[in-house]
Amino acid sequence: MARLLQICSLGLPARIHQDVLVPENPAENRLAKVMRRQPVQQRGAATVTAIVDACATLLNEYDYDDITTARIVELAGVPIGSFYQYFPDKRSVVHALALRGMEEYLGRVESLLTAEPLADWRDAARRVVAVYLRMVAELPGFGRVRFSDLLDGHRLDSSVDQYELMAERLRDLFVDRYAVRGSAPVTLTFRMAAQAADAMFKLAARVDAEERPLVLSTADGVILKMLSGVFDPA
Repeated sequence: MARLLQICSLGLPARIHQDVLVPENPAENRLAKVMRRQPVQQRGAATVTAIVDACATLLNEYDYDDITTARIVELAGVPIGSFYQYFPDKRSVVHALALRGMEEYLGRVESLLTAEPLADWRDAARRVVAVYLRMVAELPGFGRVRFSDLLDGHRLDSSVDQYELMAERLRDLFVDRYAVRGSAPVTLTFRMAAQAADAMFKLAARVDAEERPLVLSTADGVILKMLSGVFDPA
């Protein structure tokens, strides 16, 4: 039987044999576009993971313009030829990091909504926000890249609105579990909530520590107010 290798830390599957059918995954499709090729062996997957991990670490220390492919491969401990075997440039690595973060986040959200008893959609929304903030604090690079197609003014991908993709995935997770009782447009509301929340979270990272709780509590209120138009009776 044909086997499917997982790119471990990326969390995205790679095809090994033509007779393997892989479910449609928007993030996987985008990853295939930004990489020169995807690894088909564990050694190659380890190389890709090392490159993306190195990029994440560097983003915690440097601006985008100060990161070079030479710095990435030095920290990753891989030859420059291996870098260009899988990635055309540093932008593609940052994009892969953004996709990895998005899939990691969505995986945690799905596990949360599936495994833990939640009182209602409001409880779920608050817990989903908590997952996001925990990842910003814990995962190298995630706080810089998040789900945006822009980093330090540089566009990572103009083909798809990354916020739109994220909002649609969150919409599906919530609508599958909670009845739509309101009259607000579902997809647009989730898009507005995703963008508004991210803007507020970025502000929270810039203000003084004593001001941060107010920004975060306001963000919670904004998100819940928007989503109430979808899940509360009109």
